[in-house]
Amino acid sequence: MEENEWVVDYALKNRHVKLVETGLEVGEPGLVCYKEHRFHPSLKNCKRVYPHTHNMDGFFVAKFRKFANGVKSVQAATEAEEEREIKAKGKKKKSKENARKKSQKNAKKFEKEAKEVAKEAAKKDAEENPKDESEKKTKKRKRSVSAS
Repeated sequence: MEENEWVVDYALKNRHVKLVETGLEVGEPGLVCYKEHRFHPSLKNCKRVYPHTHNMDGFFVAKFRKFANGVKSVQAATEAEEEREIKAKGKKKKSKENARKKSQKNAKKFEKEAKEVAKEAAKKDAEENPKDESEKKTKKRKRSVSAS
């Protein structure tokens, strides 16, 4: 009872759904009242299958038709809106963090490429302008020979 009609009654009160015929021939109609509890009148569309009566496992069947999204009550609607805002803030924060990480990654990549270019330029410069002492002496000799 607490797991069947109460759950369906809650859904009928708080969601945009309605109960429709289950299409089952087997079973008893759902309970509309039980002791001091009164449930939504459409619960008669549910089916209760009793093991001792129907010679099978016990079941409770309810078939819903959804006719709108969201929740019915004002409190539930505000809670849902708050949840959406929290999710949106989380997504925004996450996207900012991802953008920051991406820019850091790009900066590191640019720095690495700049180092490689500088290395290549230094290598090329070293080939064109040798710093070795023996090469300097050779250049000096060539200059002095050509000057004489």
